[in-house]
Amino acid sequence: MSLSVPTVRKTKGNGELPGPKPGGLKNRRISRKLLPLTVCALVLGGALYLTYILTRDSAHPRVLAHIPGGEMVAVHSSAFVVTRQGSLEVVSPDGTVQGAGASYESILPSGPWLIGLSSNSMSLIQPLRPSSPEFSLTLGHGERPVPLLDGDMLITCIPLQGLKFGEPWQLRAISKESKIMWHSQIPYAPLFGISAGGRLIIAAVDISGGGNLWMLCLSADTGKLLWQERLGQGAWRYLALASDGNIMAVLDSWACSITPQGQVAWAYRPAGTILSAVSDSGVLALSVSKAQDGAISKLLGNAQVVALSSGGDILWEYKTTDELPRVFAHDGRLVVLESDRFACLDLQTGGLLVSAKLDGYPITCAKNVILIYKDNGLLLIDPGIPKSAR
Repeated sequence: MSLSVPTVRKTKGNGELPGPKPGGLKNRRISRKLLPLTVCALVLGGALYLTYILTRDSAHPRVLAHIPGGEMVAVHSSAFVVTRQGSLEVVSPDGTVQGAGASYESILPSGPWLIGLSSNSMSLIQPLRPSSPEFSLTLGHGERPVPLLDGDMLITCIPLQGLKFGEPWQLRAISKESKIMWHSQIPYAPLFGISAGGRLIIAAVDISGGGNLWMLCLSADTGKLLWQERLGQGAWRYLALASDGNIMAVLDSWACSITPQGQVAWAYRPAGTILSAVSDSGVLALSVSKAQDGAISKLLGNAQVVALSSGGDILWEYKTTDELPRVFAHDGRLVVLESDRFACLDLQTGGLLVSAKLDGYPITCAKNVILIYKDNGLLLIDPGIPKSAR
């Protein structure tokens, strides 16, 4: 059995308790000095956490259309192409669903058009009137369209060496009236392109020469090859025309600006792999996946979105814990899709406007409307993105 004996402090002769030992008061004053800093840190942390909670789920998505059993085929800047029960349908951002009007093997976007492909022909389709093609064109053996990310030209290509994948390739330009404008021969396999300002810019690959990537510039009027620029190994991601007339080229390892004469104006090499890219309002946005492993990556983020000016300067960065974010731009807004949520940022400033968790997997986005996969079907979602003040 033990007894607990209280500590007794003797009083001085005048009845007062003795003061602290030397150094004790000093230690106590230090702790008091830290108290205001501790309180400020707690208040600031609480405010930041509250701001994070309020902005993380600040939107209330609304279902515009439900497509049971649907699967996405392609996305256009103003429509989604889906397949359901063996039929192709075009879904507008307002939720309107229209039949494609013909039995195409596939549909792909090209500039303002959709191109419907059959075994030996292709049809030019208006996204808002998919059941009435503008015209149809017979394709040669091995001929296929070259999709354009921007511009209203219609380009096809065909390999010239026994229909193999070797070079050279022949391009054919077709007018909106279905007339042949020109034929031209290029040295490398075309993947996609853009047309603007009298130029046709082609993203190409040297298949028989080690897989080097090339940018080709042709006259949009005659098809004459004006210049070509080798960009190295990797994979193509994006092409766009900048406001200063330069061409922005994005590969999986770097992004660059090419002058109208074919010179590299600037280059940006991120610490990671570029997954996707988009441009709008003079800003180039890149989603970059960082090669990190372990729990620390969940805290610091597996990827980020980087915004570049037309001069190559970094405007802002946005971190995300998702490994494969995808970026889409419209009307000054940047939509970042993750595996189960979205975020919308101001493209010029990087300020977070709205974000929310989504009930399903977001596939793609057009005109700030999101297409989601859920329960063996598709949902078209209006995420509640505020309109730009422009």
